[in-house]
This record gives sequence, C-alpha cells and structure tokens, in this order.
Amino acid sequence: MQLIGLIKLSGNMWTPLFLLCTVSFSDCTTYGGPIFETEAMCYKQIQTIGLPYLKNKFPSANILQIKCINWDSEKSKVDT
Repeated sequence: MQLIGLIKLSGNMWTPLFLLCTVSFSDCTTYGGPIFETEAMCYKQIQTIGLPYLKNKFPSANILQIKCINWDSEKSKVDT
C-alpha cells in the first residue's frame, strides 16, 4: 500500500487549490497544499494556514479562486 505523508492512498483525499494572478492579470498560477482526510479539514487549513501564507508571500496578487479538490483514489484512473 502506498503512503503519501501519513494518509493512505485509499478512499477520499482532499487537497487545497489556489488560483493567483498578478494585479494586471497578465500572469496566473496555481498553488496547492498537502492532503487532508476530509473536506472540512481542507477548508479549515485553507483559512488558518494556506490563505495567510499566500497573502504574506504574494501581497500584491489577486486570489481569484480557492477550492478543495476531492481525489477519490478508488475511482480515479490515469491513462499514460
């Protein structure tokens, strides 16, 4: 069984995702975070850690969207 951090790759996993752009919106990028076991934990950590960190690191950036992504490893298939 694979492990990422301390969470087993089985069932639902949640990761935060942030979309940030420059003031002129000429450049945009995404930032993600670690894996959480629940959606509630993911959104709580966005508010308490992720958002304050990004606002401090990129004070002039526009944060356009924030969401938690559900990675259901039992349903996800990747074709390579």
